[in-house]
Amino acid sequence: MSSGDGGPDDDRMHDPDAFRRAQDFLALVPKPADRKALAKAGIADVDSLLRYFPRRWVDPGTFTRIRGLSDLEEGEDVVLHVTVVSVASRRMQSRRGTISTVSVTDHEGGFVDAVFFNQPWIGSRLTEGLRILLSAKIKHYRGRVQLSSPSLLTADGRIAEDQDTGEVQPLEPTRPVPVYRVAGKMTSSRFHTLITTALDTVRDSWFEDTVPEFLRQKHTLVDLRTGYEAMHRPATMQDVDAARPRWAYEEALALQTVLHQRRKEHAALSASALPGKDDGTLAAFDRALPFDLTLSQMHAGVDIGAELAGDVPMNRLLQGDVGSGKTLVALRAMLQAVDSGAQAAMLAPTEVLAAQHYRSLTAALGDFAAESALLRQENGVVIALLTGSLSTTERRRILIDLAIGDIDIVVGTHALLSETTIFYGLGMVVVDEQHRFGVEQREALRQKAGGKTPHTLVMTATPIPRTAAMTVFGDLDVSTLSHMPTGEKRITTHLVPLARYPQWIQRVVEVVGEHAARDEQTFVVLPRIETAEPDPVTGVPQPGVEDYAAFLQSFPSLAEARVEVLHGQMPTQDKDDVMRAFSAGDIDVLVATTVVEVGIDVPNARVMVIVDADRFGVAQLHQLRGRVGRAGDESLCFLLTHTPDESEAMERLTTVTDTLDGFQLAEYDIRTRREGDVLGRAQWGGKSSLKHLSVLRDEAIIRNARDDAEELLTVDPSLLGTPALARLISLIFATADEDLIEAS
Repeated sequence: MSSGDGGPDDDRMHDPDAFRRAQDFLALVPKPADRKALAKAGIADVDSLLRYFPRRWVDPGTFTRIRGLSDLEEGEDVVLHVTVVSVASRRMQSRRGTISTVSVTDHEGGFVDAVFFNQPWIGSRLTEGLRILLSAKIKHYRGRVQLSSPSLLTADGRIAEDQDTGEVQPLEPTRPVPVYRVAGKMTSSRFHTLITTALDTVRDSWFEDTVPEFLRQKHTLVDLRTGYEAMHRPATMQDVDAARPRWAYEEALALQTVLHQRRKEHAALSASALPGKDDGTLAAFDRALPFDLTLSQMHAGVDIGAELAGDVPMNRLLQGDVGSGKTLVALRAMLQAVDSGAQAAMLAPTEVLAAQHYRSLTAALGDFAAESALLRQENGVVIALLTGSLSTTERRRILIDLAIGDIDIVVGTHALLSETTIFYGLGMVVVDEQHRFGVEQREALRQKAGGKTPHTLVMTATPIPRTAAMTVFGDLDVSTLSHMPTGEKRITTHLVPLARYPQWIQRVVEVVGEHAARDEQTFVVLPRIETAEPDPVTGVPQPGVEDYAAFLQSFPSLAEARVEVLHGQMPTQDKDDVMRAFSAGDIDVLVATTVVEVGIDVPNARVMVIVDADRFGVAQLHQLRGRVGRAGDESLCFLLTHTPDESEAMERLTTVTDTLDGFQLAEYDIRTRREGDVLGRAQWGGKSSLKHLSVLRDEAIIRNARDDAEELLTVDPSLLGTPALARLISLIFATADEDLIEAS
């Protein structure tokens, strides 16, 4: 291939031994721009190159229509099967070289120009009436659509070779043409050329399968080589369909193998048994409760209590919708630990939420809460808040009390894991919002618990569908709170399309004012702290919290209202003062960022206004909405947006408007967003994530892989017999969660 094609024209690319010996795969790629593009795409070796699968395939007869090009965004890749109408070549005036404009048409009569730079052979090789296959990017030039820097393709989608010396043959493609996600200056067709060169060059012995043969036979899966061929140069789309289950199963097997390994490793750990007392603080607390526990709270309590009583550390996820009573379940578990003579710690992701949890736990304990060991009554519980914003004197006092055992429950951020924090007898840890512990954190906790692993309860207010929980949290046992203590929530959600009805903002503000007049409070949430430049597409202003608070007070209905702001960049003491005032009813309208998303409990709040709601995800919107109606009272949520009616964001907002079911919204969220986001960095690490496995569609595959992983590890715990699977696991499970606590 000529160097003008931009393809791999170095002989080493066709040398199997060079492929095998290469310490730096990218060094085999001759063009610097190609090497840079491959690095940007995360491709550093032959394995990662062959796993760079097409994002779609263009089946013969379904190529992009010329008349549909104007609906596509600039820079988007297209493949067209067209007929040459005319060719005009000339020298460029502003720079050296030639430009060739080829006018082409398709069978539906549409016309478009394909522009080739510095390829003078175009004029003599592309003749009128010739049928060709083009891969190009969309470009808008002077109000017209053009095909920018196109490549001629062969029938299997590769860049046509020897374009400057050979004749271009009329082409009637019979195979699907793969389309790859572009990176840098590397086009889809250049990706395909490089990949097929590798497929033609690498020997069969290289393809050591990640899925053992007996499992491939058991589930009728294609082997690794066949799978690569099917994805990169299929004869028909049936080849692609036949290969897809193999890639989904491979991911599921790798994932379930790791989760099963983690379970076995955890089962081998030792914890202090915390059986509690028959007539201790927990029993007294339960007798004093002014309400009955829900059925799901009781079930979760039984499971948690039994695990705390054992000497294998509990590793449980407690999930439930906003307002389902997770904090009460966690508190009862911590009281069982206290009754057993142990200390309990609750970790929150931010100081704001740590302070809120501290207040919530103190309020829930009521008369059982004690300020110090000296003032503790019978069945009293000393609870403390440890954050970085405490004064040196106060922090030192709390650290001393923790170390001598005068504090029963401590709430704080990750500072609780620092070397300066010493526990007298840490027995249990409650972790808020899906934070996961890496190796260093687990070791730190063991050291703080006298060499034993503390029991761990992970809480999340984001409902997780059953199959997603099995996939993401397969190393944890799961308790689900499916009942609401106050009954079904009564929140009416209104979508406010300000692009069509800008005047509706007046009515929203009037409703907020009417509630303020009845001493009922309102949250107003924005996606940003500072005011930004108007949106470049819509021209709509993008206010921050301070400016929006002033905007609200410019309305007569809120002129006398008590309006305050809250955001994460405020000093901690100021944030605490504002939240206390709002909780006490001294603020009518709180204009805030998403610091109010979880943990802030104000039963008197009846209205939630979310500004630029299209900037938030489904889970965020649902959690924000859950901040109102906490006591089961009639409440309102307004989703304000300037997004167009036909946008994907509007569909998302409509879905949130139509249901209060968190699990239904979670399933919608997983279906509509990129599958790879399901696991997040904490689970897979780096850029790696689910690429083929759907946690909703592939439940059967996940269940099969879970059983197979258990069988595989029973026979071969170290995976010595399946080194390719072990390498794949080490590749996709990066070290991000080995040294960090990450929110998934």
